[in-house]
Amino acid sequence: MSVLVRMSLSGDVAVLEIGADPSPANLTLSLRQALARALDIVFTREDVAGVVLIGGPGGFPLGADIAEIPNMTAAPTVADLCTRIEESARPVVAALSGSVLGGGLELALAAHGRVAPRDAKIGMPELRVGLMPSAGATQRLPRRLGAGPTLDCLLETKLMSVADAPAARLFDRLVDGDLRAVAVETCRSLLGRSPLPRLSQDRGGFSDMATYQAAIAERRERIGGATSAAQTEIIAAVEAAALLPFEAGLAFEVDSFETLLRSEASKALRHALVAERQAARPRVPEGTALPEIARVAILGGGPLAADLVVACLVSGLSVAWGARDPERLRAGVAEVERLFRHLAAVGRGTTEHFAELVANLSLGDAEAMAQNVDFAVIAAPGQRGVRLPLDLVHAKAVPSDVRRLGLRFQPPAYDSRLLEILAGPEAEPRDIAHALSFATKLNKAPVQLRSTGETGVRRLDAALQRAADALVDAGQSPYAIDWALLNWGWARLPFRNRDVAGLAAHAQAPRTEGAVNWSARLAEAGRAGRATGQGFYRHAAGGESEDPELIALLDAARPPTTRMPDTEIQDLLLAALADEGLHMVGEGMAGRPVDIDVIAILGLAFPRWRGGPMFAADAAGLFRLKRKLDSFDHPDRAFATPHPLWAELVKNGAGFVSLDAVSPAPLG
Repeated sequence: MSVLVRMSLSGDVAVLEIGADPSPANLTLSLRQALARALDIVFTREDVAGVVLIGGPGGFPLGADIAEIPNMTAAPTVADLCTRIEESARPVVAALSGSVLGGGLELALAAHGRVAPRDAKIGMPELRVGLMPSAGATQRLPRRLGAGPTLDCLLETKLMSVADAPAARLFDRLVDGDLRAVAVETCRSLLGRSPLPRLSQDRGGFSDMATYQAAIAERRERIGGATSAAQTEIIAAVEAAALLPFEAGLAFEVDSFETLLRSEASKALRHALVAERQAARPRVPEGTALPEIARVAILGGGPLAADLVVACLVSGLSVAWGARDPERLRAGVAEVERLFRHLAAVGRGTTEHFAELVANLSLGDAEAMAQNVDFAVIAAPGQRGVRLPLDLVHAKAVPSDVRRLGLRFQPPAYDSRLLEILAGPEAEPRDIAHALSFATKLNKAPVQLRSTGETGVRRLDAALQRAADALVDAGQSPYAIDWALLNWGWARLPFRNRDVAGLAAHAQAPRTEGAVNWSARLAEAGRAGRATGQGFYRHAAGGESEDPELIALLDAARPPTTRMPDTEIQDLLLAALADEGLHMVGEGMAGRPVDIDVIAILGLAFPRWRGGPMFAADAAGLFRLKRKLDSFDHPDRAFATPHPLWAELVKNGAGFVSLDAVSPAPLG
């Protein structure tokens, strides 16, 4: 028998321990095969009356790892294992522990009994990668829980505590002591019982069909015009659970899953998840250790420092907060208290819990607070003259003139996931290692860049705005450009966002001869943005609206033309973003195209279900997009001319994805 599954006997009960590593095991094809062989053995042994499935050192197994998803349809599937378990004439009890997700939970739902410690959690995260359950969760869960709780589990993708309703209704016993012993005892209690309890035969969740159907209708209305086909398919499968025999419902679920597995949206979402993992891989020489970080100095007052203090405290770090100006520090503490009240109000924790975290916060002079810490973050420019210990690794969180290490947090820093790690020309591997450890502690998605202060978000946003202005130069309306991106699924609209930020923020961006910075042109005409009621849009108490006077102003400065189709606008803006990303990779600022995708998704709200600009460009076809750029007649030829590597990729029939296979050079 494979070491992936270990068998031992507790009297007449066989205990199958799944997974041999300290980390949770994924239900890979090899693990599924090992479990199938183990079931073959225990279901035919005469000295085995019942079976317990229990996790190894890492806890009960999870579903498929992201890299294994394409193999999920290979036999034996998780659904095959679930059928074998549920149809067994010998009782099978699942002993869950840790966080049990996806296919691992479906395996447990097929068992005849379930036990778990009170701190265990369960969840179905498939929707995050554009998929749905494939081993019976849409059919077994509603039979026990009803439609509403099932849809909450499948559509919200949040972890649920087994000790709370409705998850507790799935368990025979919640365990305070020896999980293995309780599981064996529970299994013995089922010996001789006929029929064995099976969720496929449960009808409790169908007892109130009016409520069941109302929950289906309410969720359909709630998702409205959602772009996720998986949401629609999940709701349809839960509805089918009450209308079809169990076997037919399973077939419905599997068919829907396989359709979603082939969809472009699921491929893009899976790519986005893999991209975050690849971008986070340390770009340091092999053997460089990632240090343990427990105590951090935050130096400087102001909103960014307060955000970082909250982020560190919530993540379990001890914080030494120092500033030269005691008044700024007092104001910062008030801001931390306000943020904690906000987090409590939105259900992110309790007031009591946040009060306990403050015990991990020390306040004082900046130089004193920089002593005896593992890492320091300079969060305000006024700390430039602070003397730090010579061996203390520190980073600027207000990146400008980065010589060694800079950090750029996507605002708000306490909540957003993106963290750009900027390695300057004097950066050492030790600096990068500390920054990565800090990012891990904060549960951030780090992207490592070679830069003296320029950030990836700023580069990509500047390219998008430059391309949007070029389209206006070519006669297109700002409203048509915003509308085309909105129809494409990108809600961060160039001209609407300029109004919100204030046109002065974009008025200084350079343009070549013959190209216009339209933010500067409008600012000269007295249109400053939303704050003054006029920018690209007209703003009033009731909201924003298109402004005919703006179109007249534009048409007086450049010839209007026939409106481009939305697809033409979308292609040109996507091509401009992807080309800027290629320049960043070619210059060595970014390591791989996946870095660009992560920055765009987490920093510019690029539609995650499109995978990022580099992935989306590959999907659209590099040859087709290059032709769009080549044929765009605009005086800014340096901008409209694709990077030379683009032509090389087209010539070889390759995509940007081929560049992801090349390991980036170490930073530092």
